[in-house]
Amino acid sequence: MPVAASAIYFLNLRGDVLINRLYRDDVGGNMVDAFRVHIMQTKELGTCPVRQIGGCSFFYMRISNVYIVIVVSSNANVACAFKFVVEAVSLFKSYFGGAFDEDAIRNNFVLIYELLDEIMDFGYPQNLSPEILKLYITQEGVRSPFSSKPADKSVPNATLQVTGAVGWRREGLVYKKNEVFLDIVESVNLLMSSKGVVLRCDVTGKVLMKCFLSGMPDLKLGLNDKIGLEKESELKSRPTKRYSCLDDTDELVDIC
Repeated sequence: MPVAASAIYFLNLRGDVLINRLYRDDVGGNMVDAFRVHIMQTKELGTCPVRQIGGCSFFYMRISNVYIVIVVSSNANVACAFKFVVEAVSLFKSYFGGAFDEDAIRNNFVLIYELLDEIMDFGYPQNLSPEILKLYITQEGVRSPFSSKPADKSVPNATLQVTGAVGWRREGLVYKKNEVFLDIVESVNLLMSSKGVVLRCDVTGKVLMKCFLSGMPDLKLGLNDKIGLEKESELKSRPTKRYSCLDDTDELVDIC
């Protein structure tokens, strides 16, 4: 499942909270105290970046002299959480001129709060592309005087809107024929004992799409039940058959 973060904290090396944002009400505002007491003061920061304290999991990463801590109260995807942190830091650097440290956070805390509201909604990561976010959040960050990275040249918003610049699709795509292939793949899994008792059964599915569209056109897909009704009528007209499957004891079991 995704991150489903309950809160995110930005701490300095002393454990002081620089910025925090609560996305859910399933954790208290004093959860950072548990991180400070059980992890920072016990000198266990370098042992494991994932710790569980009091029913909550703490995912933390050190960037320069700042600790970024994500608190979750349920089972979450750890890799997705750290990927979110890395992408968020890259986004902050694009606004701050390449520097991300305690001074940059203190100088741009208003901008960071605005970005945190955009890149995560109810604990779920959203769009972290700097090119897209700079269309809506036009505020410029306070550049650090020690940053050696030159300022990014401003790109006209109209150009980005016309070309449809997104982080996951390059510009200039041209195909001879515009086509979209959409496949819905479903699998039925059944585990049955030798006595005919169903131990586990589930249905999983996924939607696969292969797109051959030139540029960035608007695509609208509509699904109807015409094909499903035709297949259902064909199945009803067929005589009833008996099928066989293999269970966990490698014996054939008849299923009507």
